[in-house]
Amino acid sequence: MAITIICPSPLLKDASVKSLCDDYIKRMKMSVDIVDLNVKTKPNDRDNEVKKKQGDVILAYIEKMGSGTAIIAMDERGKTYDSPEFSHHLNTLSVQGFSSLCFVVGGAFGLSKELLSKCPYKLSLGKMVWPHRLIPLMLMEQLYRAQQINAGHPYHKA
Repeated sequence: MAITIICPSPLLKDASVKSLCDDYIKRMKMSVDIVDLNVKTKPNDRDNEVKKKQGDVILAYIEKMGSGTAIIAMDERGKTYDSPEFSHHLNTLSVQGFSSLCFVVGGAFGLSKELLSKCPYKLSLGKMVWPHRLIPLMLMEQLYRAQQINAGHPYHKA
């Protein structure tokens, strides 16, 4: 299964975050691509204007993906899973016929309502609010953990 993580800004310019994400990507048995979409905003843009601009660029990107891709928005109001449940959910998506997953990470102001309405799945990494630049890294760790759980590897200690 191929995985794409879309970010609306160059989150991986932070060398330490990029290095950690790259380490998880090397460990993954599936193809993982983190896409930084460069969204042009102005310093005086309001929060909703930034979310709309980011949402429009992300929507244009995901509309090019085929119907075999499950689009999953990273949203604090989304569904929460423990690691084994998340692993099971990924298996369920595969059984439902999805050959790839696309996780959409919002910017500092979150995701637009229009973009969220186009994402049939919503995932939360918990009730706490996290800096958006850490979300790809935290997601990568959970994807790796799910892979290890599915393989029966003792990486995940329940």
